[in-house]
Amino acid sequence: MNKSFKKVQKEETAAIILAGGTARRLADQRPPGGKAECIIGGQSLLSIVSRALVPATRLILVVGGEPPKFSSQEFVPVRHIPDNQPGFGPLAAVRDGLRWIWHEHSKSLPQFVILSACDLPSIKPSLVSEMVDRFPHDLLSTKWVIPEVGKRLQYLFSVCRPTMLQPLDSFFAAGGRDFRSFVHYLQEHESTSIHVISDAIWRTIDPNACAGSDIDTPADLALYTGDASH
Repeated sequence: MNKSFKKVQKEETAAIILAGGTARRLADQRPPGGKAECIIGGQSLLSIVSRALVPATRLILVVGGEPPKFSSQEFVPVRHIPDNQPGFGPLAAVRDGLRWIWHEHSKSLPQFVILSACDLPSIKPSLVSEMVDRFPHDLLSTKWVIPEVGKRLQYLFSVCRPTMLQPLDSFFAAGGRDFRSFVHYLQEHESTSIHVISDAIWRTIDPNACAGSDIDTPADLALYTGDASH
């Protein structure tokens, strides 16, 4: 099926950065403020990711972790809310973020919400824009666009409609919790609710797989800090 795409204006878009989690695998490399405060090139991971989102969004919401040390990024407001269900994983934090957006912006809901982990140091504004612009506008039932990076769906760099909150609430009420099961849940209830940007297409956009290069271990961090001891 052919799908039409168009340039999305930043006024139509909000962004959620997931900054919670214990980051135990970072061991002694984990900063007191959590993974989001790891420093690369003089900037925190949270600052790097939020700067990449700025050209594509009107608002950045940080969920979990410590409150950021900045309240705006180049005139885009940055808000922070706690992770209301610590230990329940990033999908619960997505729900917290969508609930906040509905509560605070019910009269001017964004059309799209960018979802991003806080530990993607190679993310660039061009990748964010390409992903958002590939939301199929001719299929109103589509709720979530996910790139396939190296044959794996990258849930933590994706874009959804705010209306994804309703099935997400139902999924949690039924005992669900993880991203993979939620994708299956959506597909079972509405076959066109998920649009995957295939790995073949995503490689033409992101040949270095930046959207899949996250930081989980001291060795991952050392790749960006140049610390050979890890």
